[in-house]
Amino acid sequence: MPSQCFGANVVVVARQFNPSVFSQLWLVRNRIVGEDEFIGQCLFSDDVAKIETRDFGLLVIPPQLQFHPRVPTEREADIVTEKLGTIVRTLPHVPYLAVGLNFVWHVWQEHEDMHAFSQSLFLRPSGPFFDVFGDAEDALFGAYVNKAVLGCRLRLDVKPIDFPPDDRNVRRLLFAFNFQLEVPQDNPIPAIEGHLGLWAQARDEALRIVNLVERYRGE
Repeated sequence: MPSQCFGANVVVVARQFNPSVFSQLWLVRNRIVGEDEFIGQCLFSDDVAKIETRDFGLLVIPPQLQFHPRVPTEREADIVTEKLGTIVRTLPHVPYLAVGLNFVWHVWQEHEDMHAFSQSLFLRPSGPFFDVFGDAEDALFGAYVNKAVLGCRLRLDVKPIDFPPDDRNVRRLLFAFNFQLEVPQDNPIPAIEGHLGLWAQARDEALRIVNLVERYRGE
């Protein structure tokens, strides 16, 4: 059963970010981005800052900051802790609320029926949902689960999708992993830095779960 990672990012939530702070000059002066590292279309305004570099993408809007590493998997943890850690330490007065490590995976069947497979994963053969959906041959199934792991909450949302979006003959399961930490208001920086340091462990945990699904045969 094939699988593929379709993206990973960090989201830092605050009561208020000021996107205008994230100017090109500010990023260079604080050694977050080198002068020759900007690529593509960057945007700097009072309402949004969008920064594109060789190693990462950064989007800042008032409610949150999104950081997307663009390096090989083995370098992601270093980029996250170095670049995003510097940003957070340089802005200690931002009213931070939470930080989330996010990973998106697709899992699909090459020769089996996604209806039957998703049903075997997520729908017990009894109860009200089975009574309503169990006999529908075109029904697809997913799940939402939430548990404590790595000192935070893992929220996993699994849902069937068409891939590409306009092709209903190619069905996949999308696994959206969110490792979320609410940070203390009186001293948020160490908590955020500690959570960023869990990037590799969080990615390994997401991959472990995906591998379990890959090996599942519906017994």
